[in-house]
Amino acid sequence: MKSGNSEVQAAMKAVLEDMRSGKVMAYEVPQPELRPGGILVRTAFSAISSGTERAKLEAGEKSLMGKAMARPDWCARYGLCSQ
Repeated sequence: MKSGNSEVQAAMKAVLEDMRSGKVMAYEVPQPELRPGGILVRTAFSAISSGTERAKLEAGEKSLMGKAMARPDWCARYGLCSQ
């Protein structure tokens, strides 16, 4: 973003998860740069699907065995578990 003669790097918010603790917070991050041949899309509004994000957080907290026990259908589909 330009302001007068000097360039000002505007910040934007991003919702990020700490993969170790599972903590989710909104952080200010720099805007992405426009790369040659690329496009930038300005988003006016966004929504977070609480069900999907909650499921991802819960899955991230489980061990590999816990994930396999929670989703035996996936485990069987990929031949990872005996039935």
